[in-house]
Parts: sequence; structure tokens; C-alpha cells
Amino acid sequence: MKRILRYLFPIFFFLIPVTLLSQDALNVLDRVYGLDQTLCNGKKYTYLILYSTKGHQYLLSPEYIDGSVTIKETCYQDITLNYDIFNQELLLRYEDEKGILKTIEVSKAWLTNFSLGNMNFEFLNLEQEPRFYQVLGKGPLRILYYWQKYLSLDGTIGSSGYLFTLADRDSFVLMDGQLKRFKTKRSLIRLFEPEHRPKIKSYMRKNKINMKRASDEAMAEMITFIGNIK
Repeated sequence: MKRILRYLFPIFFFLIPVTLLSQDALNVLDRVYGLDQTLCNGKKYTYLILYSTKGHQYLLSPEYIDGSVTIKETCYQDITLNYDIFNQELLLRYEDEKGILKTIEVSKAWLTNFSLGNMNFEFLNLEQEPRFYQVLGKGPLRILYYWQKYLSLDGTIGSSGYLFTLADRDSFVLMDGQLKRFKTKRSLIRLFEPEHRPKIKSYMRKNKINMKRASDEAMAEMITFIGNIK
């Protein structure tokens, strides 16, 4: 009898409806159907806000867009991402093997960098706890932006709700592994050797660099130029 049951059990298992399978079994199905467990490994994104709250917690918009992420030295491209800068979480949206849309917080354990549209970010452990920084430029010097938002009371008359502030950034130059903060042209120029400052000033005038309005491309070109000054 035991011998017969030993052969019947596998058949019985495969006849069980999928709805009765455990979560572990569904995870196995995920792997079978091609969902990469290194990428799709994170907590379910469950951050909820009151309906009356104005604004949003994301860097750009609530819309998820194409991007890429590098985890364990593997670059996953053409995936759907968003960046919650209020909670500092990178979000991945994907369909599971049943076609159900899921959104998770990408695990930071092995994450090194990601792109969101044309913006590039790295997860760096510098002078503070590990953080996401937008990275501009290539070479010995790079500009880093740390983006954040705050939740505050809505100051509109008659309102008792909350609102997210506009995206705010702290600006740094990464020099020899150290962060050097700047806010204005003057504070940026002062980060460099006195003999290099005239060339930097001339470049800024010629290219009409404005710290608040300059594009990412213009800032990247500027810091690359400064890094190549001899």
C-alpha cells in the first residue's frame, strides 16, 4: 500500500488547482516562467497617502518609465521603474506569471546603479549612510545630486491636509572620494585650486552656466572640463 501511495502522490500534487498552491510553490512557478529572482527580490511597495494629499512622492511623476538597474554586476535593461525620493526607494513594476501587475522596492543589498530615462544614479556609501545619488560627468571629478522631498501641512486657507514639497537637491562635487558641497557658482569655484579658477570662471561665462537652471548635460560637460584642466 505504501508503495502505491508513493507513486500516486506526485500525480495528486499536479492535479491540485494553482489557487491551492502555497506561496512558495508560486515562487517556484515564477522561476519556471522566467522571472529573475535576483531582480524581483524585494518588499511589496505599500506606501499609501491620504486622498487629499497634494503632489506625489516621486522624483519626476507618478508615471513609471523605462530604465535599467545593475544588481550583482548584472545589468537589467528595458524594465519599468520609478524613484520614490520621499522614502528613498527604487521601485520596479512588472507582471508575474499570471499577468498580475506587481510593484516592489528593489533590494539595496546588491544594487549598484540604475537609470531612469536619461538620468543615471549610483548607490554610494560615502560620508553618510549609503544613498542614491544622481551622477553627472565621467572622469576624476563628478557632480552628485541627492534628491529628496518633504511632507508638510497644506498652508492653503481652509485646507487641513498635507502636501509634498517640490523635489529638492543637495549638490556636491565628488573629489578623491569625498563630497564637497556647493550651492552657487562662487562656492563651486572655491572648491578648486586658485590657479584653475580663472579658467573655470571663463568656461562658465562662455557657456552661460546657471547653477539652478543648467541642464544635466551642461553640468556634466562642465565638470568634465574642470577635471581635465592641467
